[in-house]
Amino acid sequence: MAKTALGAAVIAIGSIGLTAGQAEALVVTVEVGGSTFEVTTFTGLYNDNIGKFETAANGGVMPWWDDEQLALDLAETVGNAFGATNGPFGPFFAYDFVDPSIFVAVGSSFGSVVAITGATNVVSSETWAQATEVPGPLPALGAAAAFGFSRKLRKRIKDSESSFSSTYTL
Repeated sequence: MAKTALGAAVIAIGSIGLTAGQAEALVVTVEVGGSTFEVTTFTGLYNDNIGKFETAANGGVMPWWDDEQLALDLAETVGNAFGATNGPFGPFFAYDFVDPSIFVAVGSSFGSVVAITGATNVVSSETWAQATEVPGPLPALGAAAAFGFSRKLRKRIKDSESSFSSTYTL
């Protein structure tokens, strides 16, 4: 699949960022479907990280949970930017369960996105993708505009109160 058909574009790939509590964490920033994501990874067993396998709204770190297309788009866009962390695959983008003991994920291998299923009770660690959605600049610009408007409105109200009180005395 072509990235243009998916509406995915890499903004900055392979940039290294340092965050509190992490030494040299690799962060890949991508734009997919009109949203910007900062993708990182964690390595571990599913059973030790159950809380991460949800959307942020549900306390998890996988905004693509229950959204197969978003998982596919992100896996293709990120590709092997983190390296072949799971054998020939990049990090797994888990997005659903077949049943409570089988997860479904996608991973990128040699430029192709491949569907993967695995048992949730496996004893080997896997490298999983996790992400946060980065808010766009519009909320910040909207807040600035609203603040400016409220200041003007407050001044108009203050000026009208002053003229009202000077015209009418009690």
